[in-house]
Amino acid sequence: MAETQTVWGWMIAGYLFLGGLSAGVFCTTSILRFASKGGFKSTLTYGAWFATIALAVGLVCLLADVGRPFHAIILWQSFVNLSSWMAIGAWLLVAAFVIFLVTAIFSTKKITRHLSESAQHGWNIVLKVLAGIGIPVSLMVAIYTGILLGAAPGIPLWHTWLLPALFTVSALDTGIAAVLIFVVTKDRDVRAHNLHRTLMWVVILLVILEVAAIAFYYVTMQSRAVSEQLSIGLIFNGSLSVPFWALVIIVGLAIPLIVDVIQQFLPKSEDHENRSKARIIIPVCAAACTLIGGFTLRYVVLAAGIHHILINPAVVEALKGSYFFFN
Repeated sequence: MAETQTVWGWMIAGYLFLGGLSAGVFCTTSILRFASKGGFKSTLTYGAWFATIALAVGLVCLLADVGRPFHAIILWQSFVNLSSWMAIGAWLLVAAFVIFLVTAIFSTKKITRHLSESAQHGWNIVLKVLAGIGIPVSLMVAIYTGILLGAAPGIPLWHTWLLPALFTVSALDTGIAAVLIFVVTKDRDVRAHNLHRTLMWVVILLVILEVAAIAFYYVTMQSRAVSEQLSIGLIFNGSLSVPFWALVIIVGLAIPLIVDVIQQFLPKSEDHENRSKARIIIPVCAAACTLIGGFTLRYVVLAAGIHHILINPAVVEALKGSYFFFN
């Protein structure tokens, strides 16, 4: 029976999750900034701050997992080899954090209300420029969380383009789920209900894509060598199968899908200010389930990343049996 890898644990899973989550949130709110024509200001503000804090906490998780975290803080300064994914990723994370932070600061009404009208207009233009830059940067951050694992040598499960694709879809799914929480609980825009329904349709589509990506990942790994088969077996029917099926598939994908489909057929609530608690609690719980599934997905993929097997497992078991017999 193959054993899970323990070199990269929950803190790296946290970094991968929070990095993708922050990217998904910022990408969603940036698109919304262009489409809303000045509306949904609460969602845009909370989303910008959430993306900034999530990325910051994710980076802390990454640095804390390093043996010398204070030395690791300045590693990005020496990453001059732009042919290295580590170097590209380091600069990408720095750029994303700066964009997220500046956007968060100047999306906050308590800060901008002290500016003159002309200055506020100028910053609104800057925010749209940052949003335009931030969308591709966010997508690259989401993709990079998968590429980072692929750069690790000797772990076949991670050496596939399917991993960045899966993590990117999951990042968008979790990001939109977080934005949905802000739309439901914080935004008082009269169009918030329509935005909620639109985002739910997007979540439904992303859940379908994520399920397809997971299925294709499984089929692909099963058709490869023993190492890949053992790794994917750990996730689907091995020691990681319980968190995978319970938290990724059921909690993270099935429950949000069912809830969002049902909500699409509920009668529209015209009074956004005085909706029932159920219309707030249910979508928030569904979004929380998506976040739980997103983190667990990264964790099980990390844990299943066993190194390439150079000896046939049957031979290993035979040698173990011989050792037991002669001792």
